[in-house]
Amino acid sequence: MILGHQNDADISGRLDAILNKGMQEGVFPGATLWIGRHGETIKCSAYGKAAPDGYHLQRPVTITTKTLYDLASLTKVVATTCVIAQLIEKGLVRLTDTVAQFIPLFASDQQKASITIWHLLTHTSGLPSLLLHKEYQGKDNILKGVCQQTLLFSPGTRYFYTDLGFILLGAIVYIATSLEISEYAGKYLFAPLEMKDTMFNPPETIWNRVAPTEYVPWRGGLVQGHVHDENAWALDGVAGHAGLFSTVEDLAKFSNMILGCGELAGKSVLEASSIFEMMKPQINFEGNLQGLGWMINTPSYMGSLANIDTIGRTGFTGTSIVLNLRHRLAFVLLTNRVCPTRNGPDITPYRRGIADILAELCGV
Repeated sequence: MILGHQNDADISGRLDAILNKGMQEGVFPGATLWIGRHGETIKCSAYGKAAPDGYHLQRPVTITTKTLYDLASLTKVVATTCVIAQLIEKGLVRLTDTVAQFIPLFASDQQKASITIWHLLTHTSGLPSLLLHKEYQGKDNILKGVCQQTLLFSPGTRYFYTDLGFILLGAIVYIATSLEISEYAGKYLFAPLEMKDTMFNPPETIWNRVAPTEYVPWRGGLVQGHVHDENAWALDGVAGHAGLFSTVEDLAKFSNMILGCGELAGKSVLEASSIFEMMKPQINFEGNLQGLGWMINTPSYMGSLANIDTIGRTGFTGTSIVLNLRHRLAFVLLTNRVCPTRNGPDITPYRRGIADILAELCGV
C-alpha cells in the first residue's frame, strides 16, 4: 500500500518504471528501494541483477531486499555523525573541541589549530578533497597525509565537500573510545537497532549477498566484498567517510530511528536533542544548506521533496537516503551504479524522480 492512495497500483508501477528505465539505460544493473511513512513500510522492492552480463563475480548474487550494498558516503551519516552525537551525549567530545586536542599533529599552523569537530561535520574546515591512497597506506600514514594538507580557505568561511574531515572524525572516535568506528558503531548503534546486516568489511562467507561495484583491473576485476572508495580501501576498509555496507531493510530501521527522534521500537540510541541538532541548518554558503553531516533542502536529488524539513545524503556508488521530517516520510535507494564503471549515465534524475512522486503524494 502506497500512502493510502486510491491509485496504489498505479503509483507503485510509476516507481517501478523509474527503476526499470534506469536498468534499461545502463545507469545501474540492479537496485533496492524502501519507502516508509509514520514508521510503516509502504514499499520494499528489489530490481534487476548484480552485474551486467559478461562480468565475472567472485560470488554470484541474486538481488533481494537483503542484498548488501557499498554505502559509500552514506557512511558519514549512518555511522560517523550518529557516533559523534553519541560521544557528545556521553561528554567524550564537544562540537567546539579542536581536532588538535585529539590529534596534535594536525596543529601544524594557527588556522589548522582552530579547526573544530563542528567544522568537520559541516564541511567548512578548508581541507581539500583528494585521493591519498597512491602515496599513503595504512591508518597512521593516511592520517599523517591528511594532517599535512594545505587548507583551501580559512576555517568557517566557506563550504567545500571533502572526505578528509570525516577521516579525521573516524580517528577521533578511536582516540576518544579506544574502539575503531566499526566496533563502536556496531556495538552502540547497529546492535541496539538490530541492524544485523550493517557492517564494515563484510566477511567472505556472505559475499553471495554483497553487490559488486566497479571493474578495476589492478584490484582483480569487479570489486566485491571490499570497499570501493580508494581512501577507505587504503584504511583497510574502516573509515569515517566510507566503508559501510548495508541492506535496504536495515536502513529502513535507521530511517525510522531518525524520524522517531532517536528511538526505534522502544529502544533509544540518541537523544531527541541530538537528532534536532543534526537536522538544524548550521551553514548556508552559496545555497549549500548543511546540518551536522546531513544535507538539507537539496533539489538536485530530493526533487520536489526538497525543503527545510528534508534531509539526506548520497553515496558515490549509487546510494541515497532522503527523509522528510514534517511528513515522517523516508526513502532509501541502493544501487551499484558504478558497476561496471563510474563513468556511466547520471543517476541523479532517477533519485529525483522517486522523490517527485512521493512529494506529489504528500502534497509537498
